[in-house]
Amino acid sequence: MKHYLHSLRAIIIFLFAAVISFSSCKENVLINSRVSPAKNSVGVFDTSLDCITHTFYDDTALTSTNLSGLAIYQAVGSITDPFFGTMTGATYFQVLPLDVTSTLYQDATIDSAVLVLPYSGFTYGDTGSITQSYQVFYLQDTLGFSTAYYSYSSKPVDISSPLSDIYTVDLHSLRDSFNVKYVLAKNHPGLRIPLRLSAFSGLVQSVQSSLSGSVKPAEDFLKLFKGICVRVGDASQSTTAMPYFQLNGGDIYSSAGVLVYFHKNAKPDSALLEPYTFTGNSCAHFNGITKSYSQYPVNNLFNSVQANDSIIALQYQPGATIDVVIPGLKKLPEGVITKAELQLCVLPGSYNYAPFGLPGKLYPNGIGNGTYPAGINSGLGYILSDYYPRGSLTPLAVLDGYAHTIDRSGTSVYAYTINIPREVMTSIKANNDTIHLHITGTQEFYGSFHLVAGGGNYHDSLYRPKLFVVYSKL
Repeated sequence: MKHYLHSLRAIIIFLFAAVISFSSCKENVLINSRVSPAKNSVGVFDTSLDCITHTFYDDTALTSTNLSGLAIYQAVGSITDPFFGTMTGATYFQVLPLDVTSTLYQDATIDSAVLVLPYSGFTYGDTGSITQSYQVFYLQDTLGFSTAYYSYSSKPVDISSPLSDIYTVDLHSLRDSFNVKYVLAKNHPGLRIPLRLSAFSGLVQSVQSSLSGSVKPAEDFLKLFKGICVRVGDASQSTTAMPYFQLNGGDIYSSAGVLVYFHKNAKPDSALLEPYTFTGNSCAHFNGITKSYSQYPVNNLFNSVQANDSIIALQYQPGATIDVVIPGLKKLPEGVITKAELQLCVLPGSYNYAPFGLPGKLYPNGIGNGTYPAGINSGLGYILSDYYPRGSLTPLAVLDGYAHTIDRSGTSVYAYTINIPREVMTSIKANNDTIHLHITGTQEFYGSFHLVAGGGNYHDSLYRPKLFVVYSKL
C-alpha cells in the first residue's frame, strides 16, 4: 500500500531524536534552493564538488519515544528484503486497568481475555495476501517509563507459559478492513489474539488483589504487572511485508491492551468488561528490532574497504545509513553562496524495486573532524548551521531532503536534494576544507523503506553524488 508520510510529524520526531540541541539564532533570511538564483543570472555562477561515500549500519534508533499527540507506531512481524536482508520486530509495552482496585475480581470469574494490537493502516512491502503469525508473552522484567530504549533493546519473556497460542492473520484482510468507512469502534482493525486463561487469569487477579491498601495503585500496578510482549509466533516465517501497529488510540478498541470479560458469581448472566490499556502518559514501551543481512547485498556495503564506494544504501533507522564526505571547500571562489545542494541520485532498474518504496525525506547530520566545529570531538555529531533557527520549521523546508527529478547534462535523473549553503559558508569562514555528513531517514516507521543510490565511484558519472554550488562573486 502506498503511504504518504505526514511531513510535520516526521520532522518533529527527527528533531526529538537529535542528540545535540542549541538555542535559536535570530537569522531569518532563508532562500529555498528550489527558488535560488539560476546560474544564468547576471553575476551568478555555479560549480560542483565530488563526494566520497560509504554505507554503515546504524542501530541506535530510539524506539521508546512518547510525544503527546503523536501516534506510537510499532513494527511487529518479519520481512525479507532481497537487498537489505531480514528484519524482525517485537513490541514491549505496559498496560493499566481502568479500575485499579483490589476488589475488581472479588466474587467474580474471568470468562475470557483478548489482546488488542490496533493496526496503524501502514504495511511496508508487499500488501498482497500474506499471512504472519504472532504470539503474546508476559515480561519477566519491568519497564521504566523514563528509560530510553533503542531498537537493539530487549527484555526477557516467560517462554514456559506464553499468554497465547500462535495466532495467524492475513495482512491483506487487515489492510482492507482498515480502509472500510464507518466501522464500529469495537471493530477497529488490528490483532485480536485470545489469551490463555490458564496463564493470564491467575496472574492479573493476583496483581489486582495485591493493590489492597495501596496509596498509589496505578504506580504499584505497573511495578507488579511487568508488561506484555507481542512478537513473531513462528521464527522461521519469511514474508515480504512488515505491518505497523499503533499503541495509543482514542478508545479501548484503538489502543493496545487487553480486554477482560468477566461476570459476578452471584449474577452468572452478567457480562462485565475491564480494559487494560496502554496509556501514553504513564506506560513505558519500546520496539525491539533485529536484522540479519550477512547473506544479502547490503552486507558488502557495510564491509567495504574501498576508498570511495560505487553504491550507497539507506533505510529508516535502524538500518543502512549513508556517510558522505565533501572535500574541497577551499577551492570555491570567494562570494555569496545561495545554493549548496547535495544531490543523491536514485539508481534505476533492479536496485530500487516494488513493492519496497523509497523514503519520504532524508535528513543530514554533521560529523565533527576534531577542529571543526569548535568544541566537537572527532566523530561526534553536530547540528548543521542550516537547521537554525531551531524554533522554526522554515529551515527544514530550505534543507529540502525530498526526491525530485533533476537535470544532469540534459538527462533527467531522480535524486534526493539536500541544501546546506549556510553550513558551507560557515565551514569556509572557519577555514575548514571538508564537510562530513551522515544522511538518515526518520524514526517514524522503524527500519522501513529502501533506497539504493549511486556512490562517489559509480561507473556512470550521471548518478554520482555531487554538491552543486550556486554563488555570486564579491
